[in-house]
Amino acid sequence: MMSEDKKKQIAKALTERIGAIACPICHHSQYTLLDGYFASSLQNGYKGIEIGGRVLPSLMIVCNHCGHLDNFSLGVLGLMEDENSGINESTNKVEEPHHP
Repeated sequence: MMSEDKKKQIAKALTERIGAIACPICHHSQYTLLDGYFASSLQNGYKGIEIGGRVLPSLMIVCNHCGHLDNFSLGVLGLMEDENSGINESTNKVEEPHHP
């Protein structure tokens, strides 16, 4: 579960980046932050599934009216805690992790 401080940090980052959120489907503005993170698997091809590869960590909000889901990259929002996460925050592009 996310701490209340983490939820506030996420809400602040979303507000700073996009302001008020309105659902692109029903245009309502009441959302709920899902209590956890998502890890979208980045694949080198589309004909199979690779296990244990790179992921794009994200968070998701859900429209309280129609259930539409919006997914946001933690790296782009500046919420990554690990500097070797694979997201270059200056270019917002996925990169191979740097290992010393």
